[in-house]
Amino acid sequence: MSDKLSKLLLVDSDRIFRMGMRSWLAQFPDFEVMAEAEMAEDVLRILQEVTDIDLVILDFNLGVKNRESVEFSRQADLELCQQLKSQYPRLPIFLLSSLQDSELLQMALRVDVDGYCLKGTDPEELVTAIRQVALGNRYWIDQPWGDRDRLGSNLTNLSVVAIVQRNLYLAGLRQIDRVLTEVKESVTNPNHDQIGDRLAKMVLAGQARELAAARWLINRLWGQKTTPVISKEIPSPDVELIRSDRVTNKSQNISNQKLNNTNNNALAIQASLWDKTVKKLQANLVNSSKIPLEIDILNNEKKRKLLYAVLRQIEQSLTELRFSGIEPSQLSQKIPDILKSIWQESTINFFGKYYVVNNISNANSEVNNEVNVVDILINDLEIVQTEFLDKIPHVENFLSHLLFETELIVDNSSASIGAPEAMQRTELILDNLIIQIANGVIQPLLNNFADVEEIKQNFYRYNLLATREIERFRNDLSWKYRLEKYITEPQLIFESRQVLMGFTDRGITRINIYMPRNQELQQLEGVQLAVTLALELQDAIAPRLKSAIAFLGSGFVYVLTNVIGRGIGLIGRGVVQGIGNAWQDSRNKKNY
Repeated sequence: MSDKLSKLLLVDSDRIFRMGMRSWLAQFPDFEVMAEAEMAEDVLRILQEVTDIDLVILDFNLGVKNRESVEFSRQADLELCQQLKSQYPRLPIFLLSSLQDSELLQMALRVDVDGYCLKGTDPEELVTAIRQVALGNRYWIDQPWGDRDRLGSNLTNLSVVAIVQRNLYLAGLRQIDRVLTEVKESVTNPNHDQIGDRLAKMVLAGQARELAAARWLINRLWGQKTTPVISKEIPSPDVELIRSDRVTNKSQNISNQKLNNTNNNALAIQASLWDKTVKKLQANLVNSSKIPLEIDILNNEKKRKLLYAVLRQIEQSLTELRFSGIEPSQLSQKIPDILKSIWQESTINFFGKYYVVNNISNANSEVNNEVNVVDILINDLEIVQTEFLDKIPHVENFLSHLLFETELIVDNSSASIGAPEAMQRTELILDNLIIQIANGVIQPLLNNFADVEEIKQNFYRYNLLATREIERFRNDLSWKYRLEKYITEPQLIFESRQVLMGFTDRGITRINIYMPRNQELQQLEGVQLAVTLALELQDAIAPRLKSAIAFLGSGFVYVLTNVIGRGIGLIGRGVVQGIGNAWQDSRNKKNY
């Protein structure tokens, strides 16, 4: 591995593939993805803005919408390569594509494209190729064009799920072949003592049978779904040894097949879920929930960038968990560490590991004291863990559903993976997880750098640049915390409800779901318990009080209308009649 840090630009029309590549590259300390582009016209603009790019990883067919535009798009991509080489002659270009057209690849060679690999190439070979090209060397697949066309004919329009499946398939075969080679070398080892020689050979023969059976099973399950690979074949054990062990391995094969189908199904569901989430993140992100959120202070571009960063880290965590072989019983105790890791990596990726600002405590000092923003923010881990990460609901259910295909409980009913109810609930949990972790990233920023001018100019919305507006925004958040702690949360617990934040066409909104919370209700104390008692008292008294008031009200109305009203009416009529009679008598006297 090179000590030089290579800064990369990813250019691919497939958003999900870019996310997968970025997550995969993040595990290598000598790579850093500085920017991404979806369309060819964005590449030159990004290179003007980000001047320290060391390598462009490019796919052809950028922006292709239909088959008729494929040839035009490929010609435009070649022109893009020519333009890049013309303006940036020292900038290497690495073609990572499902492209198999030998003529077009030869044209790419003629315009000085520095490297080429197929999508789905073995990860070890791919990382070697990227490093070689980033260092200024050339790297093209060392296969004749005809063989490459034949081997890669099934790679056209390769999806992320297919790439992951193929890489798992290749990695499994390599590991089995490596161990099988070691076993065969041990069998032929002349250093075995004569006494233990027979026993050692029996044990090793059994291992060879198991490895051969596993290799046969993987080939049967995945070999037909993935691209065949020409490699140096390792001789298989004797056929008779395999046949003698078929009955013993039958149950194990069935179990392995079920596990394989589970992984494939979960990966497909995850890919679909991520695709939907990416589309939502490209749409309206205005907070229409009437609940102030920490991310509301960010301008639209920064808000979207932060949410993308969190989504990438969640995907990275799922990938790491899947390949770590974690057991379902181990997941619960790992949740705090998983969330902490997602928060930390999201913070680093969003702000940049080496982003510094002037120390505001020494703003009047003649010495220019700079502080690393990320270092300060990471120190607030304990606060963020308590106020945000520990309060995010359904994280374990979400991870277990995607990793082990456990059922989700939706409105007191079980929903299996892939069911519409499970997909809808998983989507909502993911939305809320992204939003709450993003809030946790911004909260330390507001505590430590809220009024730093550089931070305001780079991250804040235009109408929140004034110090007064920032303080008003922070006060709104403080009141939200108090109301949630003492009023809103006890009420939700008492009413068996839970509020999740989700992405909709109207922007970020609050969504209420039913959730039994009896255990939380029993743990309430102090002001929170008083709130629930007040609610219960209201429920107990309010209907009867309303009935009593209604009864008294109707009686009061009856007295006013039928008793007092009529009495007043009779008296009024008597007075009027008396006045009339008196007036009539006075007229009669005048006539006489």
